[in-house]
Amino acid sequence: MTESSVPDGMDTPQDYRAIAADPKAAARATAAVLASRVVVAALGWIGSVIVARSLSPDEWGQFSFVFALLGLMSVVTDLGVGRVVLARLMDNDPEEIGRTASSFLALRTALGFGGYVLAVAYVAVLGYPSEVIIATAAGGLVVVFATPSHALSVLYQSRHRLLLVAVSESLGQVIQLGLTVLAAVFAPTLLIFILPAVANEIYKLVTKGFGIRNRTLGLRPSKHIEFSRWGPYLKEAIPLAIGFALTVAMLKIDVLMLSLLDSFDAVGLYSIGYKFSDMMDTFALAAVAPVSTLLIASWPHDLETFRSRSRSAATLFAVFGAMAVAAFWPSAEPLIRLLYGERFVEGANAARLLVLGAALMSLVLLGIFMLASAGMQRHYPVVALLGLALNVGLNVILIPRMSYNGAAISTVATIGTTVVLLWIVIARSMPMSGLLPVRSIVALVVITAVWTGAGYAAVHTFSAFWFPVSVLAAALVGGSVIGLVAVGVMESPLPRGKKEDS
Repeated sequence: MTESSVPDGMDTPQDYRAIAADPKAAARATAAVLASRVVVAALGWIGSVIVARSLSPDEWGQFSFVFALLGLMSVVTDLGVGRVVLARLMDNDPEEIGRTASSFLALRTALGFGGYVLAVAYVAVLGYPSEVIIATAAGGLVVVFATPSHALSVLYQSRHRLLLVAVSESLGQVIQLGLTVLAAVFAPTLLIFILPAVANEIYKLVTKGFGIRNRTLGLRPSKHIEFSRWGPYLKEAIPLAIGFALTVAMLKIDVLMLSLLDSFDAVGLYSIGYKFSDMMDTFALAAVAPVSTLLIASWPHDLETFRSRSRSAATLFAVFGAMAVAAFWPSAEPLIRLLYGERFVEGANAARLLVLGAALMSLVLLGIFMLASAGMQRHYPVVALLGLALNVGLNVILIPRMSYNGAAISTVATIGTTVVLLWIVIARSMPMSGLLPVRSIVALVVITAVWTGAGYAAVHTFSAFWFPVSVLAAALVGGSVIGLVAVGVMESPLPRGKKEDS
């Protein structure tokens, strides 16, 4: 290696694969990101309450539709390239890392512009109201700035250095909330409420961009952008891209179909449930990112560690989802009434189902990242295609009959089917068995049903005590897990040390 290939301030090349395989670093990164997600979720929740209470039912439905559509654009803007590039960022050649980083950032930027054009074209071609088209054109800038920002997060993820990412995302949400409050006071209109999200993404992109130049990261992008790398990146990511695109479509198609088969008022009522389930998805994505880095670092030379980390992660995700369901299900009505007002309470049952769906979805996310970590992403698109077809079919049948409740039933049925099919694919594809702790998850389902049912009955009997009842229900699920782990019925959701694993 020539001297010029070593970045300033680094005497010898770093073993970045060893850094990526460090479970303590992954734990610190996960803690930082999860703490940030708590802040972002809390502030975002407050912001959504302000917007929902400030806009009319139709305007709130339009606001929710715009951001659901922009979320669907990740079909175009992600393409699974981040998971492919992650392994390349563990190279020992600093020059190769720099060229990979610059090419990846350029590709994601181009994809962001493509997603923006597609979103605006969708609402224009289908003849949505002019206010929705204008709001999409303004809000679509979120996609333009967020796409390269997420690419920068992937670079930080490869080193488990996510503290700056966590801080920037928290402060960006503070800025968004502050601007949302100003909008509510001085100009409470649909278009003005769109703009704070754009300001948030601009701030995060700029902050992460400055931080990535830190030499100690070994991630400084090259000044040369090699467009020739885009082809191999995309080719390698095609199976994952197709599967990811179908998954996003599977999860978001219900809102779009509801807007076409019902009304924006129905979209608004339904979207309240997504405020809760999206928060759970955010936590799951935050946790799965460091886990995927560990899995990539252990594949294929240390399959026992891969298996152990997969099982502990699956148990942890399942426990998190179970506690969330136990906390939310009994008290959906009073919680929605408190946060959003009486007019949104009728969407409580749909919200319950969406939270249940989010709990199941965490296992889907883990399964997708496991396949990608092992380079077996080609096995997933068929599962996602079946899930999308099932969701569309169920929505066509149920939305005209049950409106947003039908959409929620379709979503849960689809995600549940996808979980089963995906883990069957994983079991048949991987060279080792027992990646999913089935006995632990079955035990968890039973205790969750028991404590959730008890909490639901208690809230209906003692409605004034809905909050402590919900907290107690979640705590009882967690306490039961500890007890079942102690007697050997369940596995611990906490990862074990490598020596013990082996």
